[in-house]
This record gives sequence, C-alpha cells and structure tokens, in this order.
Amino acid sequence: MTLSSTDHSLPCECRTDARSLVVMAPGLERYPELRGLTPGEDWVVHPALGAVRVEVGSGSRWSGVAEVAAFLRTELDAERFGALRAAWAQRGAPLEEQLVTLLHAERLADMVQVDSSQLTAMLAERRVETWYQPIFWAGTLELWGYECLMRGRAVDGSLVSPATLLEWARQEHLAFLLDRHVREMHLRNAGAAGLGPPHHLLINFLPTAIYRPEFCLRTTVRAVAESGLEPDHVVFEVVETEHVPRREHLRDLLAFYRNTGFKVALDDVGSGFSGLSLLADLNPDLIKIDRELVSRSVEGGLHRDVCESLARLGQQNGQMVLAEGVETEAEWRVMTELGVNLLQGYLFGRPDPVPAREARVRAVERTPMRTPLASRA
Repeated sequence: MTLSSTDHSLPCECRTDARSLVVMAPGLERYPELRGLTPGEDWVVHPALGAVRVEVGSGSRWSGVAEVAAFLRTELDAERFGALRAAWAQRGAPLEEQLVTLLHAERLADMVQVDSSQLTAMLAERRVETWYQPIFWAGTLELWGYECLMRGRAVDGSLVSPATLLEWARQEHLAFLLDRHVREMHLRNAGAAGLGPPHHLLINFLPTAIYRPEFCLRTTVRAVAESGLEPDHVVFEVVETEHVPRREHLRDLLAFYRNTGFKVALDDVGSGFSGLSLLADLNPDLIKIDRELVSRSVEGGLHRDVCESLARLGQQNGQMVLAEGVETEAEWRVMTELGVNLLQGYLFGRPDPVPAREARVRAVERTPMRTPLASRA
C-alpha cells in the first residue's frame, strides 16, 4: 500500500497523507523571507491574514512540520522563529473561511516535537499489525468471531499501544489515514488467516475520519471482496461517538455500511450521557455493554438493572448484545443469566496476533448455561 493516491478526483482526504499547514507570522511585513516565497515552492502568502500556507506530505517538497520548521530556522533569527504559530487547515477550502482554526494556532516549535512521531514511517513500512481478541457465545462458549485490534511496532521491535497511535494521528492531523489503513489491513489479514464465515469480524472505525462514505469507504468495500470475506459477517463498530459533531453524518455512515451488506455496532453503550440516546437513534445490529457496567453488575443494584435492560432491549429488537471486559467467573455468570448473547474479555482470551480458536478458561466447569432468547442468526 502507498500512502498517497493518484486519484485526485476524490473529494476527501482519507486516501492521502498530504496536509495543509498554515504558519501565522505576527506582523508579516517584518518577514520579507516569508513574503518573498513563491507558489512554486509550495507556499501561498496571505498578507491580509498575516499567514503563509504550505502543503506537506506525499508529492510535496516537505514531508512534515519538522522539515518546514528546519527551513524557517535557516531563514529567520531565533526570536522571530519563536514567535511563529501554526495550525492544520482543511485542504482545498479558502483560508478566510477557517478563522476559528487559525485562532487556535499553537507555537510552531511545539508542533515540531509532535510531528517527530513514528506514525507515517510505521504505516509506510507496514509496522502496524492486527491482533485478535476472541468473542464467544455466552451460553456455550462456542467461538463467534474476533475483534480486530491494532498494535504498532517500533523500529526496535517493541509494541506501540493503540492509544499512542491514535494520539499521534490526532496530533498530526492524520486520523483519516490511520483509520483507513487499519480498516483495510484488518480485512486483508483476516482473509489471509482464513477467518471468513462462520467467523464474524468486529472492526472499529472513527466516524470523524470519514468525510463522504461513498468515496472514503469504497476501498474498504473492495478490500472485503478481495479478502474473500462476506459483508454480513463483518461488523463495523462506531467508536468515540462523543467526538461526532453531527449525528446526521453518523447516520449516513451506518446507512452506507448497511446498504452495502455489513452490520454495525455501537460501543460502550451505557457509559456517558449520550449512549442510550444514540442507541435509540442509530438502532445498531450489535450493542456492546460498557465494561464498567459489566464489572459493577456483580454487585447488583442499578448497574445490574441497566445491563438487564440492555439485554432485554436487544432481545425485543432482534439485536445482538455483547458484554465486553469480562474478567471474572462472576461476571460471566451474571451476564449469561441476564440474557447477554456474546462475551469478550480476558477471562476467555487476550488480544493476540494468532487468532484463538477456543476459550482459554481452564478451571471452570463448562456446563452449558441458560441460552439467551435472542437468535444467533
């Protein structure tokens, strides 16, 4: 996979690492070095805004903020360089329409440290991996499928956590690139591992990383077909719903997935103030109960009642309900008694680059528990 695209007709950024950086220079008239830059050097000067705009990434002279800053350090003295601020702008949109973005510009010197992460090199060198956490039927512990999780590898071979990868992506304005790369990587790897039907795959996606689904997700649809997977066995899980500014956009994304034959899941239902509202509004095929609710359900009381209500809602509406973060036998017992369909957690299997084929609970007598009422189909 290359990190840039020659298909310039796509009206979104999700196929390329090219970005637009705006450098704010207070009193631009005092910076003849910046005012003299020409468009041929990938710079555009905006005198009225006291700013210059430069394209960075694949196909550009500049690969990142660090190179831009290194050039400016050679042109400006330390005091004037230290006064520069910068922000990522939306590519292709007039800068005058992005004043809010410019108001939140930060010191360019601080952005250089952020841009020194390993993210783009890690993606280009295929040092992001798929790890699989198994998911089991609650009543029998038969294998239902896997959640696909990303892990990075540093140059020395050590693991880089998903949280670190996401933080780098946000800081460098590359969430769209990471999200697309990982989605398609999971599908290719699962196909190569022979995890087609009857196995199901649960794959996370960031709604804010997708601009127009008909363009941004067409490579994902192609990856499913090329991997030999069946769309109705692939479940795309919405994560970080609190960051979605427009719920209509989220509905459009889920509608596209469903119209293409996929299933959709809503993560961490029961946590935060918007979870139940989203559940009613989006009507997902799979509901994932928040792990804190699962843990505290053992104590009884309201937490258990919420879990039972979610399980009942799923049964009544033909939705699957999954309890995540199950780590004890007590949690397993309670979730099964409440009618949850699926279980995921360290009690049964940790994430691993090799897909587990059975639950790893050894000390528990596997007497089948009460089978949930909702259909497995």
